[in-house]
Amino acid sequence: MWDLNNKTAVLFGLADSGKSTLANFIGAQYGSSCLVYDTLNEYPDEPFDSYVPNDRTSIPEMEKILRQVMASGKYRLLIGDEWNRFCPSKPAPLPQAVADLNDWHAHYEIATLYICRRPVQLNQDLTDLANYLFVFNMTGKHDIDYLNDIATGLGDAVEKLPPYHFVVAPPRRKDFVIMHPVPKTFATNKTAHAITKAPGVTEGV
Repeated sequence: MWDLNNKTAVLFGLADSGKSTLANFIGAQYGSSCLVYDTLNEYPDEPFDSYVPNDRTSIPEMEKILRQVMASGKYRLLIGDEWNRFCPSKPAPLPQAVADLNDWHAHYEIATLYICRRPVQLNQDLTDLANYLFVFNMTGKHDIDYLNDIATGLGDAVEKLPPYHFVVAPPRRKDFVIMHPVPKTFATNKTAHAITKAPGVTEGV
């Protein structure tokens, strides 16, 4: 099992690839010390905490919650879903709260896992500085080329992945490995669940 403690990671996968199932599996390992910023309202309410934003496109609301998470000391893992909504590819800058957490996550003792459908959609400061990349099957030429630029053969490996398999690329990107699917018991609930607010996290703007 990979060690995400005090580290950063990004997770890429197209719709129905298995990315939410993997995120659910990782979050479950942290239990109540994990908070999911549940942009699409699809994650279970346990064993971790979740926050469903009032406005899923609001950067001020997202930054407010991140600031609360950094100040609370309660969480050891933050999972952000659909993160390209808030941190699109350059030349767009990172929102300041995300940039601060990306630079100082070890100081706050918070691991981060940011989820996005396609590598080319996410701000490169998050991808390039991530300790781990988790990538499901990709077919788009720009995504494959981008991943091959990160590590020789990474994009080619991702393009050939069977359904629900994924690649893990550690800090030494060339040492990437192919992983088998996560058990189906960790599949997320695609039907919106009752919205609950995580302890210590107040309503968004």
